[in-house]
Amino acid sequence: MAATPYSGFTSCDNAGYKSNLVQIPAAGTEDDDHNPPRIAPRNLLDASLGKDNIFHKERYKVNLDLTAINVTNKYALYNFLSTFSGTHYVTPRALTAKITLNF
Repeated sequence: MAATPYSGFTSCDNAGYKSNLVQIPAAGTEDDDHNPPRIAPRNLLDASLGKDNIFHKERYKVNLDLTAINVTNKYALYNFLSTFSGTHYVTPRALTAKITLNF
């Protein structure tokens, strides 16, 4: 990456603007209305499984829920350039179990 001086500061050349997570338009082609920088497309896989009244009782019912978020453990960005919350990384793989007692 070559740097060029500009009023005491250095700037990156166009080759310095690259990422696998963001699609950046070529130099001079960005247009915030028709060709803005975008997050690279991605597909995420979440899964959930549950069972109600697992003990088949009438008075006290027990439910079981299992949830897996980002099963493939994909590394990606979301919510890019949001006014209120900014840019975030996708949550890494997470497994959650929940037992509910209904009475």
